[in-house]
Amino acid sequence: MLSLYIWAITGIIMVLAEMILPGGIIIFLGMGCLTVAAGIYFGLITNIVTAFLTFFITSLIYLLILRSLFMKYFEGDSQVHNTDEDLDNINSVVEVIELITPYKAGRVKFRDSTWEAQSEHEIQIGQKAIITKRLGNIWIVDPIK
Repeated sequence: MLSLYIWAITGIIMVLAEMILPGGIIIFLGMGCLTVAAGIYFGLITNIVTAFLTFFITSLIYLLILRSLFMKYFEGDSQVHNTDEDLDNINSVVEVIELITPYKAGRVKFRDSTWEAQSEHEIQIGQKAIITKRLGNIWIVDPIK
């Protein structure tokens, strides 16, 4: 009978802990504990092996089935940010540190690092250029007129 109270109290604590530590997992472990407590109360669970097996199986079932249902109706805080970093870098001004010609890539200094850059125009060392797009790890730049 003591194990009934241990499982029930542990389950209640876990369900309440979900309010303090939201994450959507602790509540399902608490529900598994409460299921074991109910099984002990009704005489369906009589030993510790069955209790832990029931806990693991029911917690997993609750987690897999109910979590997706809960997440559908109880959305958390979410924000959508710009994940295309290239959009932030387009139109940025860079300094040419290695000659760029239409036939040979050069290098530019951008955000305290050097990058390979190509252009349809010749851009001399020390001139400023503007980023127009990116192909892989290569910036495509145009000279500032």
